[in-house]
Amino acid sequence: MGHSLLHQVLVSDLAVPVALATDAGHRSLTGPGVRLDDDTWLRADLLVCREEQVGGRGRVEGTPLLVAEVVSPASRSRDLGGKKNAYQRFGVPHYWVVDPTGDELVVHVHELIDGVYAERAAVTPGDHHLIDEPFRLDLAPGSIFDRISRWAGRWRGNTMERTGPDLPSCEEPILVDAFGHRWPTGAEKVELEDGCPIFYGEWDERDVAIAERTYPGRVVRLDQPPGEPGTITILPGPEPAP
Repeated sequence: MGHSLLHQVLVSDLAVPVALATDAGHRSLTGPGVRLDDDTWLRADLLVCREEQVGGRGRVEGTPLLVAEVVSPASRSRDLGGKKNAYQRFGVPHYWVVDPTGDELVVHVHELIDGVYAERAAVTPGDHHLIDEPFRLDLAPGSIFDRISRWAGRWRGNTMERTGPDLPSCEEPILVDAFGHRWPTGAEKVELEDGCPIFYGEWDERDVAIAERTYPGRVVRLDQPPGEPGTITILPGPEPAP
C-alpha cells in the first residue's frame, strides 16, 4: 500500500535542492494533483509551477514549468511512456524521470523542443548536469541522492506477497492486508487521463472483477500480467447497438 520506501526517500531528497533553486514567484510542490484539462488530472511526484497556478488543497491548475517523476515498479511503464506523452501533449517544458530500477540510478532530463521531448542528459551518480531552466541547478545525483546506497538494498529485498488476500465476505471486517492489496484501496496512485481513471498498483483478476462491479458497462483493462506491478485502466464501454 502506497509508494515504496525508496520512492519516498528519492522524492524527498530531490525536493530540497529543487525548492532551494526555485525562483521567486514560482512554487515547488511534492505529490500535487495537476489539472491539465477537464478530463485529465495527473499526480506528479514533484513539480515547479507559477504561484498563481496553485489552487485549493495544493492542486495545480494548468501546465507546470517542470515535472519530475520518480519511477516505482508500478509506474515505470507510464512514467517513461503514456504519462510522458501526456505531459508532452500538454506542453510541460521540462520533464525529469528519476529511475532507480536498474543497476544504477539515472536521472533523465527532457526538454520540450518544437512540441517533442528531447533528452538533454541521462545523469548518473558519478556525473552532474547544469540545469538552466526553469531555474539554475547543478544536478548531481551522487550528492542529491546520497542515501540511496543505504535504502536500495532494503527496498529491493522487501518482497511482499504480491497477490494478497481476497476481500472478506460482506459480514466480516476488512483487515489491513486486504485493504492494502485489493483495488481500489491498494492503489499507490490514481490519475485521470482523457476521461479514463488509472490505478497504479499490483493487480490481478480479482481486482478487475471488483472494478467491473464498480464501473458497470465500462471496460476494465489490466495493463500487465496479473500480479505484476502496473496499472488498471477504466475505459469507455462499447456504444450500444442501434
